[in-house]
Amino acid sequence: MALVSPGVEVQVIDESFYTPSAPGTVPMIFVASAENKTNSAGTGIATGTTKANAGVPFLLTSQKDLGDLFGDPNFYSDTNGNMIHGSELNEYGLQTAYSLLGVTNQVFVVRADFDLAKLTPSAIAPGGTPVDGAYWLDTQNTSYGLLEWNAAALSAGGQSFTAVDPIVVNKASELNGDLPADSVGVIGDYAVVTANNMNRMFYKNTSGTWVQVGSADWKASWPAVVSTVAAATAAATDSSITINGNPVALTASDDLTAVALAMTTAAPAGITVTHNTNTQVLEFTTNGTAIVLADTLGTQFAALGLTAGTYNAPTMTIAPHTSVPEYKIGESAEAPTGSIWMKTTTPNGGANWNIKSYSADTALWSTVFAPVHTSNAAALQALDSTGNGSNLAVGTTYVKVNVNAASPVEADAKIYRRVATGATTITSAKVTTQVTGGAAVTADIAETKVGLTALDTAKTITWTPTGGTGDAALLVTAINNAGFTNVSATVTEQNRVVISHKLGGDFYIEDTDGALAEYGFAAFDANDSASTVNLYYAPGTGAATSPKEFTASLWKTLVYDASATEPTTLTADGEIWYNSVIDEVDIMYHDGSSWVGYKNAFAGTMGPIVAAAEPTTQADGSAIEDNDLWIDTSDLENFPTIYRWNAALSTWNLVDKGDQTSENGILFADARWSTAGSDVVAADIEDLLESDYLDPDAPDPALYPKGMLLWNLRRSGFNVKRFVRNYIAVGQNNARTGDESMAAYNPNRWVTESTNNVDGSGSFGRNAQRKSVVQALQAMVNSNQEIRDDERRFFNLMATPNYPELIGEMISLNYDRKLTAFVVGDSPMRLAPDATGLNDWATNVELAVEDNDRGLVSRDEYLGVYYPAGFTSDNAGNNVVVPASHMALRTLILSDQVSYPWFAPAGTRRGGVTNATATGYLSSEGEFVSISLNNGQRNVLYSNNINPITPITGSGLVVFGQKTRARNASALDRINVARLTVYLRRQLEILARPYLFEPNDAGTRDQVKAAADALLLELVGLRGIYDFVTVCDTTNNTPARVDKNELYLDVAIEPVKAIEFIYIPLRIKNTGEIASLG
Repeated sequence: MALVSPGVEVQVIDESFYTPSAPGTVPMIFVASAENKTNSAGTGIATGTTKANAGVPFLLTSQKDLGDLFGDPNFYSDTNGNMIHGSELNEYGLQTAYSLLGVTNQVFVVRADFDLAKLTPSAIAPGGTPVDGAYWLDTQNTSYGLLEWNAAALSAGGQSFTAVDPIVVNKASELNGDLPADSVGVIGDYAVVTANNMNRMFYKNTSGTWVQVGSADWKASWPAVVSTVAAATAAATDSSITINGNPVALTASDDLTAVALAMTTAAPAGITVTHNTNTQVLEFTTNGTAIVLADTLGTQFAALGLTAGTYNAPTMTIAPHTSVPEYKIGESAEAPTGSIWMKTTTPNGGANWNIKSYSADTALWSTVFAPVHTSNAAALQALDSTGNGSNLAVGTTYVKVNVNAASPVEADAKIYRRVATGATTITSAKVTTQVTGGAAVTADIAETKVGLTALDTAKTITWTPTGGTGDAALLVTAINNAGFTNVSATVTEQNRVVISHKLGGDFYIEDTDGALAEYGFAAFDANDSASTVNLYYAPGTGAATSPKEFTASLWKTLVYDASATEPTTLTADGEIWYNSVIDEVDIMYHDGSSWVGYKNAFAGTMGPIVAAAEPTTQADGSAIEDNDLWIDTSDLENFPTIYRWNAALSTWNLVDKGDQTSENGILFADARWSTAGSDVVAADIEDLLESDYLDPDAPDPALYPKGMLLWNLRRSGFNVKRFVRNYIAVGQNNARTGDESMAAYNPNRWVTESTNNVDGSGSFGRNAQRKSVVQALQAMVNSNQEIRDDERRFFNLMATPNYPELIGEMISLNYDRKLTAFVVGDSPMRLAPDATGLNDWATNVELAVEDNDRGLVSRDEYLGVYYPAGFTSDNAGNNVVVPASHMALRTLILSDQVSYPWFAPAGTRRGGVTNATATGYLSSEGEFVSISLNNGQRNVLYSNNINPITPITGSGLVVFGQKTRARNASALDRINVARLTVYLRRQLEILARPYLFEPNDAGTRDQVKAAADALLLELVGLRGIYDFVTVCDTTNNTPARVDKNELYLDVAIEPVKAIEFIYIPLRIKNTGEIASLG
C-alpha cells in the first residue's frame, strides 16, 4: 500500500524459481491377499487387508509398516509341509513389497477387493458366518457314553463292557418320524437321533426294528435266558416245569417250537419264549418282568438245556465311571447280555458331549464344559455345591440324561444352559377377580437345597381365594408360612404374585386344584406373551397332564445345531467357493429338443469316467459302451481333455472343447444345481445324470444343435463359484423345465465365477482360481481414481508381481498419469526356457487376447518385461518361488541408489540380484527347475525385447538386459532412455508450473528457457544426455499461440546410450611390425 506519511516500505518479491530435485524411485505395487489377516505382531487385524480398505493406496516406509498393515506375506504348503510353488493363494505382491522396503523407504501398496483365502480348495460349499454366541453339538467328536454288557462266562470272554459308537442320524432322509429309518444301520447297531433336542438313543433288534434303549421294547429285544441244548425235545409228558409259578404242560418228544408255545402260553404277560430256528435253541425275552424258571423233577430242564433260577430283563444303568453296575454273575444286579451302562463321566468310553460356542471376536468355536447329570437338582449340587445355583454364571451348561425321569430309565439326553443369575422367579398375571373364590385350594411345592441332589420333600400349601384382588396376598401368605428354606413369595405394585427361589435353584409345583392357572401361571411358550418366564412343564409331563406339574428354573433348553461339521448360516451374498472336487462332472446331451441327463440319452453308459489313464472298463467294471465319456486328468493345466468312445471304431475320439457350434462340440455353462428347483442341497452326480431338470438360466437348447454336449459348471467341480441370493425369480415360471411354477424354488444359486476361456472352453483348477484374482486386480487398476491422482501420489515404477495379465491395465494407467512411471512386467512362472516356447510366447503365436500364459500381447516404450522366475525364502524361512518382477524391481531401486534412472539397471555393476538365489521355472508338476540361460536362450529373449535374469560366473545372479517393449526401433527401446524420459516429463512439468498466469512475453519466455537449460545442463554433467537444445521465443510462440494463452518450450535431447555390445578385433602382427608403425 502507498505511504502517506514519511516512512519506508519493504516488499519481497520471490523470483528464485528453480526445479526441485526428484523424489527418488517410488514403486507402486498392486497386490492380492487374504482378507482380514492378522498383523505381523499378532495383536490384531492388519487394517490394510480389510474390505473397507480395498483399493486404498498405502504409502509404506518400512517392513514394519507392511507387517502392521498387511501382515506377513502368505505362502502355502501341502499337508506334508511342502511348499506349493505357483499357488494362486500365495501373496507374491506383498513379498515383493517387503523385499523392496529392505532397500528403500517409500513403497505404495494397493490391494484388490478380493479375498485370496476364499480360493482355498474345499469339497464342501461354504456357508455364512455363525452368529456370535451360537452353539454347536459336534456329533463327530461326541462320545455318548453307551457301553454294552456281555454276560457270557469270563472264560468265554464275557463279564465285561464294550463301548458302542452309535450311528448319528441327523438328516430328514434318515428318519421315520422320530425313529431312525429302516434303511439306517444293520441288526445290532445303535443310533442316536440328533435331529431334535431329545437325542434319543436306539438299538436295531433282530426284527430290524429300531427300539429306544431302556424301553420295554428294547428289553424284549434281548433274550434273558437261552437254552444250551440244540434241537432238544421234551423228556416226558408232564407239567413239572413252571414259569413264574405257572405250570407248563409238555408232551414227550415235543420239539422246540411246541415247547416255546407251551411256555409262552403259561408265562405272564410280557414274557415270550421263542424257538430260534437258526441256532435251534429256546430264547426267553421279557419287557421287564423277571423270569422265574423251576423244574420239580429236573428231567425236563436237563433235556432242554435250562437251569432253574430267576432271570432279570436287560437293564440300563446311568452312573459315573466310579460306580460300575453290578451286572456280573452272582452280583446284586446280575444282568443278561445287551444290558447298557450309560457312563456319565469321560474315562474309558464314557460320555463326552462336545458342545462348542462361537465367538465373533475370534471367529473360532470354543469347547463348552458340559457334564452329564440326571436332573437339574443333581446338576446344581455338582456344579455349585455351596450355592445351589447362586454361584453359576450365565452360559453354564450341562447335559441331562433320562430327560423325562422315566422309570426304568431310558436313553435320551437334552442340553441345558443357564440363562440368568440371581433368584429364580416366576410372576403371575395381575390378580383382579379371575380366581374362583369360596373354597379352599391346595398346591404342592418342592425346592432344591444345598447338599441335596434331588428336590426336597414337597410341602402342601392351602389357601381360600375370595375372587378379589386380595387373592394375591392370600397365596403369598400361604407360601411364606409353609416353612421353605429358599422359596418365598411377594406381591408387586401391580398386584402380581412373584414366587422366588432366592439362590437361583429350582422349585417344583403341582397345581393340585388348578388355582395357580387362574392366577396366570402357565408353562413358558416363546410365542405366547401371556406365558410365564422361567416356568416349564415338569419332566415327563405336559399340557395334557392333570393336575398340571411345573418346574421353575433358570436352566433352559439350549438352542444349537447338531452336525459333524461346523454349522453355518445361509451363505453370504457374493461368497466365493473354489470347488476342488475334480471327479464330479455333470454332462448333459442335446436330444434335439432339450438338454437331457447323459444316462437318459445313453442308457448303457455310467456317465463320465474321470481318470488319468485311458479307461478299459466303466466305473462298475462293465465293458465300455458307445458314447461313454472319458475326462482325462493327466494334464491338469489344460483340463479338461474330453474323449468320447466310438464303439464301431473301438477308439476314444477327442472332443473339441473349443467347439460350441456343431453337434460334435461341447458347451460350458451353468445348467442346474440339483434335480429339482426347490432343492437346497446339491444332488449327487449319479442322480443328475438320470435327471432332465434344468434351472431357468440354463442355455436355451433352441440355439444349439442336436448331439452337442453341455458341461454343467454349476454342479461340476474344479472351478470357482459365487453365491447369489435371490438369483431365481420365484414369481415366474421355468421355461427350461416345462414352464413349471418357480414359487417353491430355492431362490439362491451358485453361479460360476471363473469365466470361460476365449475359445469358449471352461476354466478349471488353478486357471479358474487365477481368473477370479485377475478380474479383481484388473477392476481395481481400471477404476481406481486415487491411483490416477498424479499430484498427490507420486510413483515412477509400477508392477503387479506374478500377473502378466495386468500389463495392459498398467500401461493404460500410465497413460492416464501422463506417462510418469515405468511398468515392470512379468513372464509366466511356467514358461519353460526352450527357444521355441520362449519365441512363441513373446511373439504371441497362439493369438492371446491379453498378456497371459499363452502369449505376450502388449508393446509400449515404458514397459520392461523380465524372465524367468526366482527362488528365495519368505518371512517364515520357507523356500518359495517368486516372479521375475520381484528381482527386477529391487535391482532397479538399487541401481538408482548408486547412479541415476538414466543409467542402465543391468549388468554386473548395477544389475546384480540381491533378493533371490536362483532362477528357473515351474514344471508341469509344480516343481521348481533351476536354470542358467545360455547365450542362445538370451538371444531369443533379447531379440523379442524380454530381459533375461541369469547367473553370470563370478558375478552371481544378474539382470542381463534393459530393453523396453517399444513398438518401433528408437532410443526409447532401452530402459535407461525410457526412464530418463519419465524423469524429464515430470521435472519439466514441475519446472514450468510456477510460470502459469505469468505474462506471456519475452521476459517470461527467457526465464522458462533458462530454467530448462539449467536442468538439461545438469543432466549433461550427470551423463544422462549428450547434448540438448531448447527454444522458447517468438519462433514457436507465435501471435496465434499467444492469443490462445499458450506458451511453448521446445526441447530436443540426445540421450546417452548404454553399451550393450562390445566388439574387440584382435590383430596378430609379425615380430617388430608394431614398433615400425611408430
